[in-house]
Amino acid sequence: MADHQNYDNLPIIQIKTFTKETLSEYYQKVNRQAIEISFLIEINLNFMAHCPICGAGECPQFIGYYYRHVIDEKENYYKEFPIGRYKCRSSGKTFSLLPYQLVPYRKHCIPFIIQILILRYKQGLSIYKVQDWIARLGQIDILNIAANQINRFKNIVLEAINKIKALGYYPEFDEKVKDKTTDKDIVLAFIEFAQVFECFKVEPSIKGESGLNYDFYINGGGYYQNAHFLFGTASQFR
Repeated sequence: MADHQNYDNLPIIQIKTFTKETLSEYYQKVNRQAIEISFLIEINLNFMAHCPICGAGECPQFIGYYYRHVIDEKENYYKEFPIGRYKCRSSGKTFSLLPYQLVPYRKHCIPFIIQILILRYKQGLSIYKVQDWIARLGQIDILNIAANQINRFKNIVLEAINKIKALGYYPEFDEKVKDKTTDKDIVLAFIEFAQVFECFKVEPSIKGESGLNYDFYINGGGYYQNAHFLFGTASQFR
């Protein structure tokens, strides 16, 4: 069993990975040693035939985990959420497998971000009332967000919209936003589009904004083509 060694001196490439599990289920499986090996093997099958770094088969070596703060789809907080880390045997470079629901370098998962924007822009809640809604979830010291954080959430979505429009994967979305002129209306149109989206490129299919996130990545060629992430900017480009 690989340990939790520190490979911080090596560059990390992030790639999106799909698993059938929720973030909570993923966390439980990775932290239960009895089934860790079989779970990792299932994930490994996604890329073992084609190393994300060098392209060779049977190349990646599992070397452990790094940990990050994560707030999942159910507003559960994980102080140390494990992200699997691998090394390309031929180059020595490392890559990590980021579950498709997560945003690089953000503790809030995609559904949480969208939920906050729904409260603010669709339901029209004030910043104070959004913060009050969060307080009712408990762990207010962890989950609470400042007013400028909500604006950053909006900017993440606006950046995602620009990627969609630039790459042209979803012409039906372009039609939906063509007459929208304000950031609020554009964000609301995106939320409406994302919530009913279904990604059929995996089995089982993924519904909602996380499904859109993974579908966008696969449309760009996935790790084979160093595809852009829809939400946030990863360190995968080399």
